[in-house]
Amino acid sequence: GLRVVALGPRTTSPGLWSRFAEAREVGPDSVADARGFASAVGRVAAEYGPLVVYAGNEEAIDALLDGPATPPEVLLPYPGAGPTQRLRDKSALPELAAEAGLQTPMTYARATVAELRIESPPAPCVVKPVRPSAALDHARVIDSDPGLRSLLAELPASELLLVQERAAGPLIGLALVMDREGVVAARFQQVAHRTWPPSAGGSSLAVSIAPDEDLVSKAARMLSAAGYWGLAHIQFLTTSRGHALIDVNPRFYGSLPLALAAGVNLPAAWHAVALGQSPVRPRPYRTGVSYRWMEGEITAAFRGRRRELLHRVPTPRTGAMWAPDDRLASTMLAAGAASAKVIRRLPRRRGS
Repeated sequence: GLRVVALGPRTTSPGLWSRFAEAREVGPDSVADARGFASAVGRVAAEYGPLVVYAGNEEAIDALLDGPATPPEVLLPYPGAGPTQRLRDKSALPELAAEAGLQTPMTYARATVAELRIESPPAPCVVKPVRPSAALDHARVIDSDPGLRSLLAELPASELLLVQERAAGPLIGLALVMDREGVVAARFQQVAHRTWPPSAGGSSLAVSIAPDEDLVSKAARMLSAAGYWGLAHIQFLTTSRGHALIDVNPRFYGSLPLALAAGVNLPAAWHAVALGQSPVRPRPYRTGVSYRWMEGEITAAFRGRRRELLHRVPTPRTGAMWAPDDRLASTMLAAGAASAKVIRRLPRRRGS
């Protein structure tokens, strides 16, 4: 029931072809031109707004929060740069989590690549960027000291990294929408049966499960103490000490369709909070609904894990890209993902 304006970096951006987009605009890519992207958002909001602006990736969040002051037509669904960026800073999470009664993996080091090259902790370990980074775009599981040295050799000397203990699975995803008074407006929990990459990736096969109310309470306490309201996707892994918090993402996330299929409308709850409205309080949702990320499953099959691709996922189920009521945009999204995989596998020409 909302008017939607889509902004993408090129005319072939799938969102611009969605039947639900009332208006379509092309603007600079947030990764390549953060200031140009922020300016384009302001231009679009001035023409069609006021608009609540939802960022599609980490770089867009940085461009909107850390860039020039947003015009009055732009409403960001965050409490401000301070609380939001604090949650995104992985080195700040252990203190925030501990204050709320949550655990995190043991931290071995917080240092630059140059410092770690001189003195690095022993493997096995997990290496993460302290803040979202292009140089290290996701956490890396390191099994050996030579593996750690090899990774450090590939990264810029100034890159700030967090090195933590390697925690086991399964990957638990807890999505919360906090209202402006620090009360949970919506919650949803899932468990991953498979991830890609297997050791430190996102959910490729996940199932909705009943919320762990103790986990919900502690996570909500952490978000409230940080001064945060809005959507937060919180991830946990299992250690010998119990669930360990590993990440907080204040944005729409890849397996969000699972929450929707289970009956939890996280976007609607977030939008209501962003507008200062009172959203409906949490309700029961369907458990046992499955989610499959086919791009990850197909990639795993190419890497030798073919049995998993042939495994039949129980119904009811949903996926990452295909929406039966928005087929053109879904097809373009899937085709773009497939072509990107093919291009990366093609041999590069000499001199390129």
